[in-house]
Amino acid sequence: MKIIAKTYNILSFIFFYLLKLIESNLYIAYDILTPKMHVKPGMIEVPITIRSDFGILLFSNLLSMTPGSLSIDISVDKKQMKVHILYNNNEQKSLKEIENIQERIKKIIK
Repeated sequence: MKIIAKTYNILSFIFFYLLKLIESNLYIAYDILTPKMHVKPGMIEVPITIRSDFGILLFSNLLSMTPGSLSIDISVDKKQMKVHILYNNNEQKSLKEIENIQERIKKIIK
């Protein structure tokens, strides 16, 4: 039963991440093609709830692969990550989306 749940979580994450990837690519393409740029870059501190080194590596790489975000630095105690985002219109919304990615990663690495 555990293998079925793990397979479901992995497939669910892949589908979720691909949708996020497409969504952010379309948003950036829209921004490039319109005359007015909507970019409002900023840095945010993201609390890391993942405890394994592999999970943190996966999280930071997947976050950086998503257009519009880039993981810059991880604190020595591995509890905070500095992230640069292009569209910092609503920091709480950005943090919530990033936390959603973390929670899904925790499900597949447990």
